[in-house]
Amino acid sequence: MNKKNFDIEKELYIKNWSMINWKQVSQVVFNTQKKIWEASSAGNINLLRNLQKKSFNSWSFKLLSVKQVTNKQFLQNIAGIKYKTYIPNEYKLELTKTLTIQGSSINLMQVDINQQNLPKIIQDSALQMLVKMIIEPEWDALLEDNVFGDRAGYTLHDAISQICSLTHKREGYNYIIHGHIKKKFAYVNKNYLIKKSKYSGLISRQLEAWLNAECLEVDQLFTNIFPKDKKSVISSLVNNILLHGLEWQVEKVFGMNPRCCLITKKVQSGAPLKIIRFLDHIIIVLKRIDEVNNIVKEINSFLSQADLEVNKDTTELAHIEKGFNFLGFHIRRFQEQDKPSVTPSKESMKHHYLNLRSALYHKQEGKTRATTNKALEDVIKDLNPIITNWSLYYKDFIPSDIFRSLDWKISNTIYRWFKKKVKSVNTLAKWKKNCQVVLNGRQRIGTSFNSVLVLHSSFKYNNYTLPPYGKSFYDGDYTYWSTRLNQISTDVLKVLDK
Repeated sequence: MNKKNFDIEKELYIKNWSMINWKQVSQVVFNTQKKIWEASSAGNINLLRNLQKKSFNSWSFKLLSVKQVTNKQFLQNIAGIKYKTYIPNEYKLELTKTLTIQGSSINLMQVDINQQNLPKIIQDSALQMLVKMIIEPEWDALLEDNVFGDRAGYTLHDAISQICSLTHKREGYNYIIHGHIKKKFAYVNKNYLIKKSKYSGLISRQLEAWLNAECLEVDQLFTNIFPKDKKSVISSLVNNILLHGLEWQVEKVFGMNPRCCLITKKVQSGAPLKIIRFLDHIIIVLKRIDEVNNIVKEINSFLSQADLEVNKDTTELAHIEKGFNFLGFHIRRFQEQDKPSVTPSKESMKHHYLNLRSALYHKQEGKTRATTNKALEDVIKDLNPIITNWSLYYKDFIPSDIFRSLDWKISNTIYRWFKKKVKSVNTLAKWKKNCQVVLNGRQRIGTSFNSVLVLHSSFKYNNYTLPPYGKSFYDGDYTYWSTRLNQISTDVLKVLDK
């Protein structure tokens, strides 16, 4: 961080919150993160620690941390806190001044999340954000290329794309192990995390404080629950530190060169196996089935250091031509095809339809009854977010005919609900008059132009492409990452981040 940047930060500090040049602040932060990433990549520990030490005293880092945890989206992610709460700019500036590592933490599992405790929650979250912004680039430089969960610039769709790429017929990976990582005991091994992170002093004590405050439990990591909560800012980074090196450990056993993918993709393609990790889920693609037990044994050996293990109850072995489920997707390669096909799993389709139907029907005395006292406008208001989120989650991989069939199914369900609501011989006439509008030359279910049912099929397929091997959000390639993030809409990022 040069003198010019520090002069800029001093100027930012003395100004009013509403007058801060956030573009300038973000530039200072990102330029420093790039230097941290480069120092970590080069193994220059002295430079790395020096940059991180200066960053902890940087007003730009502190300002951006406070800004991110006081915005609407963050506050709404914490259950019980509505954005009607006004957070004064004076409080934000005061928090920025006092933001420093204290070695303590607030436990969201035990504290009541209400307006009274809001300042404590914001303060602890801002500190988590500050630490994350400073040490995340260091670990991003160290992570394996096939780690996609909670990694800057990457999403679940990258994991799905990589699975499809590796299970292409030409690659020869026909066998799949899908496993889920769980805790052996109530908590992970805290001493192992501190030792592995190689931090000392205040940072190590602060990480331990967050573990004691059950940051992993708050976000339901190492449980079967998906999607995970996003209440603890630091939990995703802690998760990546704990599981860092898993792929390399298995590769060493099979005589493979760790990080060979950074040299050439051709070397990568000759590997007998590859491991893909998303959060606490792992996918192992294999060319031979006779090594399965040895692989799982080696993975458990690595995980046991952190008091973790592969969940035997949920682990499955599958052939790619039989297909397997992964986080709501069903991936299968048919014999006559080279590429695997991706569809929503049967469970996901069923759950989605029942979720839609719950806006129209309810249980009463053990029977399902139509909610006839509900207006169509209210039904549409309930259905549209469900349809939108589900479609954004799947649209880059799912054939359009599946979306069209869902539109047909929900349209018929709404019509049957309307028949029970009006109980009239002139149902069709009333339906056309009160429940249909013409939008862009097409008949749509709605009461007005401001209340129209969203169609699954209105979400168009995009040709999703993976970043090149070894690509990092902190590598300074502004053109590439700005283009990529613009292609992934803000709405998609919100859905995939849940």
